[in-house]
Amino acid sequence: MSATVRSWLARLVVGAGCLAFVACAQQPATTQAEHTYNLYYIILALALVVFIGVVGMLLWFIFRYRAGRGGEGEPPQRHGSTRAIVLFFLIGTVIVAILFPFGEIALTNVEANPLPIETINVQGGQWQWSAVYQNEGVVVTGESFGKPMVMEVPIDEPIHIHLVSNDVMHEFFVPAFFFMRNALPGHPNDFTWTPSRLGTFQGQCAEFCGLGHDDMRFVVKVVAQADFIGWVKQERNSILTLDCAAASGNNVTVTAHDIQWDTKCLAVTQGQPISLTVANLDEGIDHNFAIYDGIDLKKEFFASPKVAGVATNTYPVPTLAPGKYYFQCNVHGPSMSGVFIVKK
Repeated sequence: MSATVRSWLARLVVGAGCLAFVACAQQPATTQAEHTYNLYYIILALALVVFIGVVGMLLWFIFRYRAGRGGEGEPPQRHGSTRAIVLFFLIGTVIVAILFPFGEIALTNVEANPLPIETINVQGGQWQWSAVYQNEGVVVTGESFGKPMVMEVPIDEPIHIHLVSNDVMHEFFVPAFFFMRNALPGHPNDFTWTPSRLGTFQGQCAEFCGLGHDDMRFVVKVVAQADFIGWVKQERNSILTLDCAAASGNNVTVTAHDIQWDTKCLAVTQGQPISLTVANLDEGIDHNFAIYDGIDLKKEFFASPKVAGVATNTYPVPTLAPGKYYFQCNVHGPSMSGVFIVKK
């Protein structure tokens, strides 16, 4: 075997190896992703048939119609064929007809919404994610330019996600779930996952949403049912045990910077007038401060007007009965939230 032939064979082997490497998809982590995964390899198989056919014909024409040894004269010529044109369109039609039912079946299975065990409201905002577990009364959130949001979900249980944006368009993307959905302001997007593999899976915003886009990441942890129950208890206890000293003279100050409050706990004393100062250090971004009975926002006790940054405003807060309340910025939701305590 000549050196030239060996060189070409080596290149073909390396090329085939690279092609096989880039064509492999990671293992799916949800039952919905398994349907997308299977469809991917069906499309890959059809693409491989087309690739072999096109390359085979190309090589055949190269050798069949090459010039003679002397390089003189024109090689044999063919000037089109109706049969070839019909065959060209017929092959494409057959490929689409084969692929269509597989695609429809996969789409139906991915879009299916089995009865959910968990319902999670996920909200995107510049530049972090937050999630409210409706059944458990738990809130998890990320921090802009800081830590990503971490969601824990139980394995083999349908998880319904109610996705929305509170400012611009974002993209909720988990590569291992083979899943991507738009988070649109004012237009919720609903879908269901059924995690089928334990593990920690990285997610991110896949739609350019501003200067902090590359830091808008999140994590989905798929855990056993018992571990999920333990995590919920831990999160609940962390909220219930949250405490802080009452503000002197009931003059409370909260500062917004980098789309987050400087504290998650504010406390006042019962029976005294409450003065709330909202300092917004985020230039060109609106914030407000609102107090509710809980994370389900069933009853609103107070909501300040929007404060456009950079600015500081002070507001009187109505007298509240002793207890723990939930506060948040209504512009950015649970990602800017905490506990408001009225002490006896």
